[in-house]
Amino acid sequence: MANFAERLDLALTKRGYTGAQVASALTEAGIPITRAYVSQLRTGKQANPTLQVLRALASCLQVSVGWLVGDDHVESGSVEDLQFRAAAVGLSASGLSEGSLALLRGVVELARRAEGLPEQPERAAGIPEASAPLSGPQRRALGARLHGLRLAAEMSAEQVETALGRGAAAVPAVEEGRLAPAPAVVERLLGLYGVSAPAIREYVLSLARGEREAAWYDAQGVPVWLAASYALEERATLIRTYHPQFVPPLLQTEEYARAALAVTGPETLGQPSVEEALPLVLARQEALGRDGVVLWAVIDESVLLRGIGEPHLQLEQIDALIGHAKRPTVSLHVVPVDDPAYLPRTGPFTLWRFAEAFEPDVACVHGVESDALISDPGAVEAYHQAFTKLSVTTTTREETVELLTRHRERISRTIGH
Repeated sequence: MANFAERLDLALTKRGYTGAQVASALTEAGIPITRAYVSQLRTGKQANPTLQVLRALASCLQVSVGWLVGDDHVESGSVEDLQFRAAAVGLSASGLSEGSLALLRGVVELARRAEGLPEQPERAAGIPEASAPLSGPQRRALGARLHGLRLAAEMSAEQVETALGRGAAAVPAVEEGRLAPAPAVVERLLGLYGVSAPAIREYVLSLARGEREAAWYDAQGVPVWLAASYALEERATLIRTYHPQFVPPLLQTEEYARAALAVTGPETLGQPSVEEALPLVLARQEALGRDGVVLWAVIDESVLLRGIGEPHLQLEQIDALIGHAKRPTVSLHVVPVDDPAYLPRTGPFTLWRFAEAFEPDVACVHGVESDALISDPGAVEAYHQAFTKLSVTTTTREETVELLTRHRERISRTIGH
């Protein structure tokens, strides 16, 4: 008997649909999911879709829910089949006026009485809950993030409740992690809070949909723009980064990172002190340890000349860079300080590429107060072109090791090694 992933893959293939098309269709129908999530379901990396998602997939692919989950024979009058048909009726009611919906509800109630079914209880006025239960850590992380966004928007809980038209205790229940709101409600909250950046919205919604577990960057003290960046980097399979002033954070030693934070200020990571900002840099470096991740880094030679910290600290950092430069998954290049062929008119930036074939790249421009996440294809392409020009005018891998070795010898002489 085929499993769910195999059935989903077969149905998609037979219908000629892509994951992006299915995700778009379901999102338009009020069940927001991403192309990446459809891909994970199709490959078996995710195996716990909600009943709501199952019904929507079955409807979109014109198969029964029972067949989709692996049952070869589903009775036409089974509970599952009846639930599927009821869901289809509900889906067809989308877009009707309030008067028509009231009439339809009356017809449904008459039908329930004719079938001898109990009357449906009145729905509570609170915020609709997520169709799939979130774990405690997921609820708390989502609640804390929504709490921070509400405060940043300078809105009271009462104002939000009024805007949503929900129960009086709903917002505190969500923010305290006692209630997991439906993704559609989270989308409305993000709109109320003025969150428009696609990458940040997707970062919050992926947690609301239960598509990922709560991570270290979901901690309340991590700014949302930084958390969204870390979440993207955690999924990336190719990371391209350019740093003209410092060693890229992904390649920094602990002592160099501490010294760099002392120079730039911990507030660049939204933290009150260097010691509170440092764990964020070190935790971020775990991305390089994942299978299949490739880093392509370009630095300016002035980074190697700049005296960040004591000479022994600089020596330790250069040794680490030499080690990284020899790794097959790291491509490290240096823009020569003498007669550079090309210098982009920008500060540090990073480009992320993902495993999903049709998922667009995202650019991140590292600013003074925060990072800017860029999803616009034209703008992302401009950074791609800049990085490409840098790549062909910098040192080769072998030349990088030679240059690093020369700088190591220079620093060694200053400390008598």
